[in-house]
Amino acid sequence: MNILVSKHAFLRRTAGFASLAASVVFVAGAGTAEAATATANVGVSAVVVHACKIETLAPVTFGNYDPTETAPVQVSNGQIRVKCTRSATAYPITLSAGTGSGATCTGTPVRKMTLGADSLAYNLYQGGYTTVWGCDTSNDYDYTATNSGWTSIDIYGEIPAGQDVPAGTYNDTVVATVTF
Repeated sequence: MNILVSKHAFLRRTAGFASLAASVVFVAGAGTAEAATATANVGVSAVVVHACKIETLAPVTFGNYDPTETAPVQVSNGQIRVKCTRSATAYPITLSAGTGSGATCTGTPVRKMTLGADSLAYNLYQGGYTTVWGCDTSNDYDYTATNSGWTSIDIYGEIPAGQDVPAGTYNDTVVATVTF
């Protein structure tokens, strides 16, 4: 069986195949193009600041004071904690003279708890009872932050013996300051 195809039909089929082949070549050619890239550097920066936080963990509580005793009353129950930016330079921590009448920071601090018009002298120390904790950088506590975590610092207190004061509850408020 011979099938005769007209010249006109043959040309139509050939044109269709040629069109299909051209589109396949076009699509294949589009996939082989190389991708181009460009880059840029993006700067990133931050400024780490000196920062500190300070808070009271425990007040200095002397308990009972007997004016007839000959020995001073000493306690080591006060505590603050401080957290500062890590630094090789020490941050000074000072304790104010307090709010008691007659308290002063001139020279060695004089601190006084009061009850009405009466006052009971005392002092606060760092690292035992040898160094009075001062109000300025001449006798402050030098804290060096080796990490950015909290550090607890003990406060020692002493009421000298033999003070002639009436019975009652004496109070004072001292401000702890860290300078950064």
